Amino acid sequence: MEYRLLRLPVSIMQRQFKFVSWDEVENSCLSIYSQMCSLKYKPDAIIALFRGGVIPGRIFSDYFNILLDFFALDVKLYENMEIARDVPYVKPFYGDVQGKKILIIDDIWDSGLTMKAVLDYLGKEDVTTATLFWKETAKEKPTYYADVAKESEWVIYPWERHEFCREIETQ
Repeated sequence: MEYRLLRLPVSIMQRQFKFVSWDEVENSCLSIYSQMCSLKYKPDAIIALFRGGVIPGRIFSDYFNILLDFFALDVKLYENMEIARDVPYVKPFYGDVQGKKILIIDDIWDSGLTMKAVLDYLGKEDVTTATLFWKETAKEKPTYYADVAKESEWVIYPWERHEFCREIETQ
């Protein structure tokens, strides 16, 4: 199956799939950046969460002109669309962010478990969180977000469409 043949909305396994375009990603990042600027927030370092936060993280590193203090942290909660771990797995992080204002970027704040694991892992640093989407059923919210996803929605970003199609084909 090729993703360009899919029509919106797509519903499989009691889920609604929301396909986000590259333009929507850029507009979401710009919306969050505008919110940050209006509050005079400027990070010293950016940590993008693998894998969904890497592209938005790169966009924010450009907005804030952060070249050397842009890191990625590998953290996994979902094995696939239907299987999640009980506790997210956080791989070792070797970036030097001690004493810096850190912006942590991810694509979506779903349950909040991933971000909680990352915040626990990093300890008591000066941390701000941002995600493109916040799921309305999550108990907590990121510091900044651009859009809200419903509980039944699974957001599909342009950088993961082939992965999505492979998963759907196996269902």
